[in-house]
Amino acid sequence: MQTPIFGISGLRGIVGDGLTPETVCRYAATFGTFVGHGTVAVGRDCRASGEMMHAGAVAGLVAVGCEVMDLGICPTPTVVHVTRRGTLAGALMLTASHNPEQWNGMKFVSREGQFLSPDEFTAFRKLFKGKGAKYAVWEALRPLKTNPNAIYAHVNSILSHELFRSIRPALSERKLKVGVDAVNGAASVAACQLVEALGAEPVRLYCRIEPMQQGAVFPRKPEPEAQNLGDLCNLVRERKLDLGIAFDPDGDRFSCVDETGVPLGEEATICLACKYVLSRRKGPVVVNLSTTRAVDDVCAELGAAVERTPVGEANVADRMEKVQAVLGGEGNGGVILPELNFTRDGLVAAATVIGLVSLGREPLSAIAATLPEYQMVKTTMALSREQFAERSEKLARAFEGTTADRQDGLKFSLDDSWVHVRPSNTEPIVRIIAEAKTDAQAKALADKVRQTLSANGKEPEKK
Repeated sequence: MQTPIFGISGLRGIVGDGLTPETVCRYAATFGTFVGHGTVAVGRDCRASGEMMHAGAVAGLVAVGCEVMDLGICPTPTVVHVTRRGTLAGALMLTASHNPEQWNGMKFVSREGQFLSPDEFTAFRKLFKGKGAKYAVWEALRPLKTNPNAIYAHVNSILSHELFRSIRPALSERKLKVGVDAVNGAASVAACQLVEALGAEPVRLYCRIEPMQQGAVFPRKPEPEAQNLGDLCNLVRERKLDLGIAFDPDGDRFSCVDETGVPLGEEATICLACKYVLSRRKGPVVVNLSTTRAVDDVCAELGAAVERTPVGEANVADRMEKVQAVLGGEGNGGVILPELNFTRDGLVAAATVIGLVSLGREPLSAIAATLPEYQMVKTTMALSREQFAERSEKLARAFEGTTADRQDGLKFSLDDSWVHVRPSNTEPIVRIIAEAKTDAQAKALADKVRQTLSANGKEPEKK
């Protein structure tokens, strides 16, 4: 039996192997106690285990006297959006994000409409491991309520925002056709509603939200990475669409495909969002240390400063608040527009890309061609956090003369390349991400890190 992973990003586990209805109920009841037994919104994605997760979470919340606002199947950013704009005590999103279908989990949202801060998470974990839930007497139990308008409210907020109001009029004489691949996940309905609201025509690929059949799997690998979007690329080419958009199962990560059927990759998402937003308003942009340097180049052209944070959505959001950033995100397809959501929002990302295409007659391929070209290599190494700490100074000496950032592991920046080395928060591995103008340069940087960190020239054996 595997123990579910419980950390700052929430709870994740394998269904039936550590993640059970009892587990879900206990975490939900403790969360309801933690937020003061008020009204808690609950949303979920479309996994086969979703109904089980929902039943366990609702039972736990009701048992401690919370009023549950059931949002049904909807994206994570929709759950956060509803919480931020309501008078709720908090929210739960039942999802394992981009993990495979056998996984599920819970994301915990504060009354401010943000994921729990490090201090809040520490207090929540202490309560869970200590006194735990405070259950209510039967007279205090409250009935379940539903909110069928959560997606509409989220989409309408995007549509009415000053950055996006001009898109629909711009497309009034031009019927843009957009392929939509939501991996049969939580964004299936929301993404198509957004495309239609912006004045374009959605052409659905994987947008089914009916309960999955026993043993069913996602129609592709969950992450919207370029190599996973072959069917969307084919759809765009065969139907002669203007572009394709893709999401992960809970709708917070986004990437796109141009009109020729070429996937642009997740790293391009934040760059395209910068192009759209910074041409309309100025201010700093915040991304994490592992995000492409192309962001810096795009922002420099548009007169914006870039702040870098440790990896993690909460770190990006926290820095955005401190510097009053106009935009933030991560290279995994995440875009954060603070007025609408202090979380990665795949719908906002989609609106920025559709907005770019609506500006004129340039197709997405021409817009993408203006982005700086870098090659990125991602790999891992079997090394514990303690082993990395012991060898980090050796690594620093190997890159002596470069600019080193120690916020999150070690990042070394060269003239036209960089490499970021950091221990994983969930596995006994070190993640190595290198970027350069050529694939060979990026691989050479990653290889140098591996060789330097290896004991006696050999990597530690996996246990």
